[in-house]
Amino acid sequence: IQTIHDLRPPPPVVARSREWRPYGILLYRYLDGLPDEKIQADLAISERQFFRDLKAGVALLTSALQAKAAPADEGEPDALTANLEGIGLLLERLDLNHLGRTTLPVMQELARARDRVVTLDPSDVPAVAVADAALSRQALISALSHALRYSKAEVQVEVVPSLQTQALYLRYSQSEPEDRLGESEALARAQRLLEQQGGGLQQVALAGGERLLGLHWRKFEEPAVLLVDDNPGMLRLFERYLAGHGYRVMTTAEGARALGLARESRPRLIVLDVMMRDLDGWAVLQQLRAEPDTRDIPILVCSVINEPELALTLGATALVKKPVSREQLLDAVSGIIGI
Repeated sequence: IQTIHDLRPPPPVVARSREWRPYGILLYRYLDGLPDEKIQADLAISERQFFRDLKAGVALLTSALQAKAAPADEGEPDALTANLEGIGLLLERLDLNHLGRTTLPVMQELARARDRVVTLDPSDVPAVAVADAALSRQALISALSHALRYSKAEVQVEVVPSLQTQALYLRYSQSEPEDRLGESEALARAQRLLEQQGGGLQQVALAGGERLLGLHWRKFEEPAVLLVDDNPGMLRLFERYLAGHGYRVMTTAEGARALGLARESRPRLIVLDVMMRDLDGWAVLQQLRAEPDTRDIPILVCSVINEPELALTLGATALVKKPVSREQLLDAVSGIIGI
């Protein structure tokens, strides 16, 4: 119970946001005893998204409990492989500032036991990565365990966003001989956990015995979604549906304008209405598929005209029939984009 409470995301993460949901589901399901259907309704998410977030929450809880029980370096590589296969991979957006703030309290007891200090220097701007929250947390714990063992006094954790990657750097002055630093099982574990997510571990020796451990993740770019509908009220509704879920939303009420925006912005997804006056959705769909610059952009047809065979024949990725709920739209969009 206490560990679930410890997982509560600190500000600026707000309640019911995407980052907050795994914690909220643990709280509502296991501490408040609410039924799954009630939680889904309260959070305005689909059943599929509910179980995604539940899995992420259970993984976070498991990691936190394991870290409290045994934060040491020992471990069997085969056992780690089995655990990675069992827990699976759940890649989504992760703010490394949040990762640092929620992981460091777990390591403070170990730091005190080793007569060390661990501090966090967060970034002034969001450092959002494509990552598995549970695996990332364990990678940072493993790297910190190594750094706390070999540092003289203080380990500084710095959040460093960049154009290519997002990173956490552990900076410390080493107190052990150089030839012992590469032998840590903890570093090997951190490396494997990062590689599992498409990232990696960087070791840099600086002047005066100072050491840098860089944990790198792929940078998360908010995928652009272009909404095309000549009903302004529908555009506003769909914008509200997608708000707070990690998408950069563009809108237009004109089919012809949609073609230009698609060429210029290359969105990750186009949500396309059919019943439009200037240029209907079927014509827009055909032109998008005919042009080399836009033919590969996924298109979700969203209309009262329920013609799935026609839509797929013309090149649509999927179709949802209006009226569409928030859960249906989010499920369709995340199913295509993959977040």
